[in-house]
Amino acid sequence: MMEAQCEKYLKREEKYYKNLPLWPKFDIYNQTIDGLIPATRLDSWEQFHDIVKYYRTDEDGAEFVFRGQHNYRWELQPTLDRMSPGAIQEDIAKKQLRNFRLSIRGRVHNSILTDTDDEELWAIGQHHGLATPLLDWSLAPYVALFFAFVNEDPVDWEDSKGNPTNHSRAIYILNKSFIEDLVENENSNPLADGYPKIVEPSKDDHGRLVNQAGLFTISPYGETIESALLKALTDSEVDIESPDEISKYICKLHIPNSEDCRRECLKHLRKMNIHHANLFPDVIGASGYCNELISESIEAKNRKLRIAKEKQKEKISDFSHLNSKPKEFSITETNDVFRTLINSLFIDDSIRQKANELDLSKIAETAVDFIDNKAGPDWYDRESQLARLKNILRRQLKNSQFPYDFISPAAERLASTAAEMSRSKEKESTKQAVSLISVGEEQDCNTK
Repeated sequence: MMEAQCEKYLKREEKYYKNLPLWPKFDIYNQTIDGLIPATRLDSWEQFHDIVKYYRTDEDGAEFVFRGQHNYRWELQPTLDRMSPGAIQEDIAKKQLRNFRLSIRGRVHNSILTDTDDEELWAIGQHHGLATPLLDWSLAPYVALFFAFVNEDPVDWEDSKGNPTNHSRAIYILNKSFIEDLVENENSNPLADGYPKIVEPSKDDHGRLVNQAGLFTISPYGETIESALLKALTDSEVDIESPDEISKYICKLHIPNSEDCRRECLKHLRKMNIHHANLFPDVIGASGYCNELISESIEAKNRKLRIAKEKQKEKISDFSHLNSKPKEFSITETNDVFRTLINSLFIDDSIRQKANELDLSKIAETAVDFIDNKAGPDWYDRESQLARLKNILRRQLKNSQFPYDFISPAAERLASTAAEMSRSKEKESTKQAVSLISVGEEQDCNTK
């Protein structure tokens, strides 16, 4: 047995979900990630349609609820539990609820304070961001799928090599009928027996619960939904050693995750009218809906640019066999000044293979225009004017897609070359002027 278990882990895939059996088979593969909840995997989010069909036509007539989670490593943990290690204790929960009841005085109708029981008050707090012992679920499986895929993965969810680490999104499925059957009569309290409980608030002033087909579970203090459910299953004589048997009451689906499949999933759900604006019938929902639409537009535009670049690379590679030698840059410019300035930009051999003569000629023209019309006399000896020219050249080099690492050195080289050429030209002009003066003086002497 131990050898088989070791062999199982030696052969494991890097992407966790690939180690799991395909639905409808289940396994408790890694308790650190899935706990004691049987897990399975889907080939793609499209296979979720089969899940919906299966749980819709359950032969026993059981009703199920669903919960979507962004990261496959996240536990089934209410917000209040996340504030301290382990399941939340009763004293902490009671203090939280008492503080909330006192803090909303004057902010809500008095009837909410006097006529609302603890579970209803927890539900109100849950909507407004209070950390509570409630866990959100939905009777609508596609709503759970939406919440599993709605958020993009943060950029820091990557390994040291820059590879994504959130390989799958998760859907939890819970047997609602079994938990409701734990309430034997009107006076019984499953929480007191150590069992979980379904909470369906009677109030929904904001409309979200109705639109999301939402409800909650609450667990006994000191217990998680997982441990409380396993206790109920044990007391009901269910074989908790069998993953397939436990999966009839609670299970976890791993759905492959990538940005492309996320986009496609959300587009499909939008066609089903499942999106921010519908699930959150307020300004926040409308904002989220607009953010998702513009995000998709930007992604579509970027995808077109990527495809165009790939096609351009393919065209270049199609002709690469015609000449295996690297491209040699040949300057057709006949003006010696421009030729010298263009040549000064080649501070590395790799630039010659990527350079565009038209772009480099425009940069040389910019330098000449600056010297002739803006720099002023003796500009090459003034640091301020040299700095101006370098800034202008750097901007133009950047706009012309010049290799980024060589922009500053190239601007420095061209500015220095232009300064040296101006200095030499100035000396030559001065020398010629002196020569002309000497010749004129000599002619005057001869005339006399």
